[in-house]
Parts: sequence; C-alpha cells; structure tokens
Amino acid sequence: MNWGPMGISGAMTKGASLSSIDDVRHDDRVIGSSRAWSEVIRRATQVAAREATTCIHGESGTGKEVIARFIHQRSPRLRGPFVGINCAALPEHLIESELFGFERGAFTGALQYKPGQIELAAGGVLFLDEVTDMPLGAQAKLLRVLQEREFLRLGGTRSVHANVRVVAASNRDLNDAVARGHFRTDLYYRLNVFDIRIPPLRERRDDIVPLASSFLRDLANPGDCVPVLTPDAIKALLEYDWPGNVRELRNVIERATILCDDGVIMPRDLSLYAAPAGPSNSTELWLLERTTIQRVMNQVNGNKARASKQLGISRTQLYTRLRRYGLDRLEPHC
Repeated sequence: MNWGPMGISGAMTKGASLSSIDDVRHDDRVIGSSRAWSEVIRRATQVAAREATTCIHGESGTGKEVIARFIHQRSPRLRGPFVGINCAALPEHLIESELFGFERGAFTGALQYKPGQIELAAGGVLFLDEVTDMPLGAQAKLLRVLQEREFLRLGGTRSVHANVRVVAASNRDLNDAVARGHFRTDLYYRLNVFDIRIPPLRERRDDIVPLASSFLRDLANPGDCVPVLTPDAIKALLEYDWPGNVRELRNVIERATILCDDGVIMPRDLSLYAAPAGPSNSTELWLLERTTIQRVMNQVNGNKARASKQLGISRTQLYTRLRRYGLDRLEPHC
C-alpha cells in the first residue's frame, strides 16, 4: 500500500470513504471500508429497524458502543434516549438499584424515589455493556424485563412497564460464560436473538489509516494544521497487532500529536510496543485475562490497589474478575 510522500493527510483528501454502506458514509463514528467492517455495518443496518434484542460481541476497544449507537440512530426509537450502563463498573450491591431504581425507604439511605436506567431509557435504547459481568440475581430480573416487559423497583410492589429496546455487549464468549455458570442460559437466548461480531482491528487493517486520519482531525486544535503521518509511520501502524484495538489506536495517535515536531509524526512518535506474551497456543480470552491478572497480583504481592492501577481497571472490576476466576483467595507471594 503506497500512500506517497504526502503521508496520510494527502491520501485522505483523495476520496477514501468512511464506509462502504452509502447511507452511513458521512457518519464519522463508523469509520471503515474494509470487508469485515462493512459486514458489521450491514448486519447492524438489518437489525436497526426492528425491535429485536441484539448482542454485540468483540474484544475490548473494538467499538461495541459505536455500533450500539449506530443501531439506535437508525431505529424507530431514534428520538428516544440512549442510556448505557457498564455492568462491570458497578459493585454487585448497586447494579440492581441502578438498573431498576428504588422506592423511598427501600433501604437505609433511600430517602426518596429514584428511577433506574430502564426507566430513564423509556422510548429509547438501553445499552448493557460487559453484560456477562452482571450478577446472577440481576440477570433473573433482567430476564423478566425481556419476557414480560415489566419490572419492580427495589422496595416496590407495583410493576412498572419497560418500554425499552435492549442492546447488550460482551468482550467474553457468552457460550463459555453459560458453561461456567456465570450467565443464565435462558437470559442468553433472550439476549442473543440477533448477534453481531465486531472483528479486532488486526482483522481490518484497511481501516487503520482512515481511523488514524479521523483521530488526527478530531485531536487538532481549532485553527491549527492537522498533523501528518510519514509513510514510515503509516507502515508502523499497519504492521502493529493492536491488542487494544481502536481505543489503543486513538490513544497512540493522541500521544503522537503531543510528541511530534512541526506537525510531522515519525515512527518514534507512535511509541508502539510489543504486547506482553500470553499463554502459548491459547486463544481463549478468559484464560489470557486470568493469567494476566494472576501475574500482576503476584508482582504486586496481592495489593489490589496497585494491581487495579497496573491493569488499568477499577478496583470493583478487579474484585469481580478475581471472584470469577477463583483468584480471590490467591495467596500473596513474598
């Protein structure tokens, strides 16, 4: 692929499209023209006009929320709200009150009624990110929402109608979560009516340059020239494996705009490093994650605050994963 001496900015002014689907070509949130990404957009477009519950699968950082918002924007619920909740970011004892709301006096400190995210999403879309991290008790109540279209607030006695469309997302294999007893089989079938797999960035390398170009434009200060990538920098981007996917690409580009001289980004400005090696011959995401957490916990002698900081996740997310992988009783190494 030869981008010529002008680098990325010159290449992008020559008509590189944002998407192969005509009606989303001008949506700067769904950038890409690769065959793999076009298939994602095709499936999202197919299901958007329907009320079918949709489950989006993909590694962390691939753009699952981008596709969820795309579905919302092209659905009959466009004028309704888009409400997202990260099931892994909330402690187990709070997720039900966040989802379903509560009545006054439902528990100590409940001084007044509070609507949950399901009510706030009325007429629109409720996006459940990292749905496999939802506690089993909350899963049972969510199942009722999907089956009966109603729910009870915490401390409530009267059913509330749930006028929402649910779009869920997971970076884990739902079948594996079901097999391990972490996810209800009946909820799996209710959520996975229509599935969309988002490929990792390494499987859609044709989209790396358009994405980088978009990020360069987004990150440029008003009135400033947009930085350009040299051909060598483009080559480095295309050869990198992107374990953090699109999220990592944006971070790399943002860092490069700070480090570069005179608005010209060289390979050294990208600060690309090889990803840590995982277990040999393993493509199981849960095993890679478990091994990484175990290694970091050993390195910090069991200090959860340091481990969560090193892993780049919250302490609540770390506690959830320690329980899930049976590492909560891990003995610290001296």
